[in-house]
Amino acid sequence: MTEYTDEPLIARAVSMRRAEQQNLKINQQKEIENRRIAAPQSAWNQSVAASTDTKMRDLLSQVRRSDVTLPDTLTRLHGTWIHNQK
Repeated sequence: MTEYTDEPLIARAVSMRRAEQQNLKINQQKEIENRRIAAPQSAWNQSVAASTDTKMRDLLSQVRRSDVTLPDTLTRLHGTWIHNQK
């Protein structure tokens, strides 16, 4: 005796599209997970590279020595004046 199910037949093209979408979703999840795993090491590498770059270190020291600031009216407009009061 043959058993019948209530599932309709699906065209081959439709099933192939669904399989491709599923594979794409799986590959995207893997890529996201790989990036999440590599993020701390990448941040560390960028930090080390920035600290060993003498030109950037010299420029940062010049910026820290500078007394140039944003105008008070502009910082009040953007709401950061409370944190940047003179």
